[in-house]
Amino acid sequence: MTFFNYVNTKDSPCDGFTISLVTKRFPIFSYVPPTKDEINSTLLPLIEQYRKENPETITTNVVTNWRSGWKVQNDSRFSFFVEWISQQISFLSGNYLRRNYLFKCTDMWLMQYEDGDYAQAHDHFPSAFSCVYYADVEEGCSSILFEDKQEIVPENGMIVVFPSVLMHEVVPTKNKRTVVSMNFEVSGRFEKDEDWHNRHSKYESIMLP
Repeated sequence: MTFFNYVNTKDSPCDGFTISLVTKRFPIFSYVPPTKDEINSTLLPLIEQYRKENPETITTNVVTNWRSGWKVQNDSRFSFFVEWISQQISFLSGNYLRRNYLFKCTDMWLMQYEDGDYAQAHDHFPSAFSCVYYADVEEGCSSILFEDKQEIVPENGMIVVFPSVLMHEVVPTKNKRTVVSMNFEVSGRFEKDEDWHNRHSKYESIMLP
């Protein structure tokens, strides 16, 4: 899933096409909800239980002590969390991008990093938005680095939402952390602006589960 980041006309020629490159600024949204402790008191035991039920780890570009499969969103125990994040992405799309769309979670996976674990540089295309939620991080954990430029230092309860085409990585970490990652696609749009505003009339209702 790295189509936009490894364009190389020598290694992967596009016969007949002229390739022009442009520079565009992309937003990366992050914040720590005031109810993070309440969220994590429910979420962390679920993650531990899910790992006990699914102890096998999947090897990808992310090298961790344990990584779940791709479709954790289909487990109804996590429905409250999936809906909460979905609403926030819709909220950000409407308020920042002025695009009043609904979003559906297409992938959700759980990871637990230990000393020396890391994530190679990658993106999440063809998804629209991706999200990282830091459920439990020890002080001194490695940052998430976007496009070799923008660094975000994780903390407990932090949510990071970003356009899925952005390259990102995690250098080898020295401390443990438990992370939830998700991909989202557009699933529809509000027919009327007032429908969107009625659903998102209160900031608190979006930012708190």
